[in-house]
Amino acid sequence: MYDSETARSGNLKADLVIIGGGGGGLAAAVAAAEEGAEKVIVLEKRVAMGGNTALSVGPFAADSPAQKRAAIEFQRDELFKIAMNWAHWKVNPRIVRAFIDKSGDTIRWLEEKGMRFRCMALYPNQSPLVWHVPEGGSGADIIKVLSGECKKLDVEMFTSAPAKKILIGPDGKVTGVLGERKGEQFPITTKSVIIASGGYGGNKELLKQYCPNYRDNMKCDGLPHMGDGLLMAMEIGAATEGLGLLLLSGPQIPQAAALQLGTNPDNSMIAPLMAVALEPDTLWLNKRGKRYVDESTTYHHFMSSNAVNMQPDNLTFTILDHTMVEAKAKEGLLIGLGRSGHEEQRSGMPGLQRELKRQSDKDWLKIADTWDEIADWMGANREVLKASVDEYNKACDRGHDPIFAKGRVHLVPLRTPPYYAIKGNSDFLDTIGGIKVNEHMEVLDKQDNPIPGLFAAGVVAGGWQADTYCDVLSGATSGFAYNSGRIAGENAVKFLAATQSIA
Repeated sequence: MYDSETARSGNLKADLVIIGGGGGGLAAAVAAAEEGAEKVIVLEKRVAMGGNTALSVGPFAADSPAQKRAAIEFQRDELFKIAMNWAHWKVNPRIVRAFIDKSGDTIRWLEEKGMRFRCMALYPNQSPLVWHVPEGGSGADIIKVLSGECKKLDVEMFTSAPAKKILIGPDGKVTGVLGERKGEQFPITTKSVIIASGGYGGNKELLKQYCPNYRDNMKCDGLPHMGDGLLMAMEIGAATEGLGLLLLSGPQIPQAAALQLGTNPDNSMIAPLMAVALEPDTLWLNKRGKRYVDESTTYHHFMSSNAVNMQPDNLTFTILDHTMVEAKAKEGLLIGLGRSGHEEQRSGMPGLQRELKRQSDKDWLKIADTWDEIADWMGANREVLKASVDEYNKACDRGHDPIFAKGRVHLVPLRTPPYYAIKGNSDFLDTIGGIKVNEHMEVLDKQDNPIPGLFAAGVVAGGWQADTYCDVLSGATSGFAYNSGRIAGENAVKFLAATQSIA
């Protein structure tokens, strides 16, 4: 572990230094150590390993052992085409191909270390099933397994130890990393570095500079990373790619808006109000009182988030009536609680009316007997809102939505007071993109040449997602972290072997 005397003397050396101890960094560390790197050091800025990957559920994978056990059959070529068509070919196809082709083997790799995965749907009727959820666990369990493997392989993991600078020699090759712990800076001599430091969701300056969809009323729901790795890479001449993509979430309701469902305290369940706001059979209006989207786009959550993000002041209002609330209390939700993929869609929501009434004096919820009261609370023109509701109800009566072509099954009129309005906006989980890499996860300079010894993994790397996250390939963000980390770790060892750094 960290030795202050060794650090101060400048004698700290490693075959490989990894900046960031999230899913990408730890996967890179394990892969590199397994391939023969004798000394690997991980520098983690935070007090614990895991990063945003620890907050995730499960990774994307194709052609995995879990899929084979479940007789899920499809071609990796098909998934490659889905990814590329979704991105309109605005991404690097070789990176996407390397990610998809590696992903099934990464599930095998993790299962050999004691994990077990099952394939689940993120949204109803999803096909193909590519989301791999650890049995009885989440991303935190994957981090625990990878951290344990690092210890077995004698990987040195420093926490509360941010990297401050990547050191480059006059020949343009990596020579080391400057780290810091307890206010004391220390150099580590190395010929290879992997940047796996996460995005820049906590850095408002970078968000405003690079992300056109960022709004001042948005918050980062993931860890507020500051873009340290991106900035360090740019400082030494790395090119950038894919800057500006926000992993949007919405309609997002404050976490304080939790519903305590059940008929008595001994039989209760906590559910997010956001789950109700996401229901596809509701009506969504912007602050002007106008309908703006087919509400069933919530099946593809990031597309509905895009729609919310485009509205005035990044605000949306989900509208329900008494009949709809009664139905959801009795029958449950169409989407599920929190979109976690677990089997809870149609379990009923006893106590829903009680809980909504309890929150009716909050900033995010209004209950009223007239549409005029709802409009006034929203700040919308009464006539505009009433016209929007009337137009929608007529579409429901006809069974055809002539404006947004919403599916007939989700066209439910709103005519029975009281009426409910839930206020939300789009937030974001993380940023994606930044450092330009190739399919080997080598960091490229502005002439597209690899910077010798420098690699990147996870969301700090760009070129694999375009302007909207592809949730058809569910779990792609954490999946890319683990897989790009393995690819970077393996190629870092190859680079070291080529320079005869490993005996």
